[in-house]
Amino acid sequence: MNKFLIPATLASTVLLGGCASLGGLGGLLGGDDYGYNARGDFEAAAVRACGQEASRYGRVSIQNVDQQGRDYVYVYGRIETRDYNRDEFTCVFRNDGRIVDFQTR
Repeated sequence: MNKFLIPATLASTVLLGGCASLGGLGGLLGGDDYGYNARGDFEAAAVRACGQEASRYGRVSIQNVDQQGRDYVYVYGRIETRDYNRDEFTCVFRNDGRIVDFQTR
């Protein structure tokens, strides 16, 4: 029994260490909040969609999320790039799941 217990303990330690390095359970489930804690499902969907779009340019951090009524969410963030003139972005996410405007500045 001791021969089985030690390898099982080591394996579970390695697996749990992997969870921590991937950003916890959210990283394992495919969700990414880009450093922002959304207040609802609509905001969370906007953060994921806009963060994914912005990640085409570099590493993303979301600075602010502003829901405008029931139809639109504005997402503001930064992109780690070499071009400091275009390291901020604004994204408008519509309630049908589409990004209707994305601009870097």
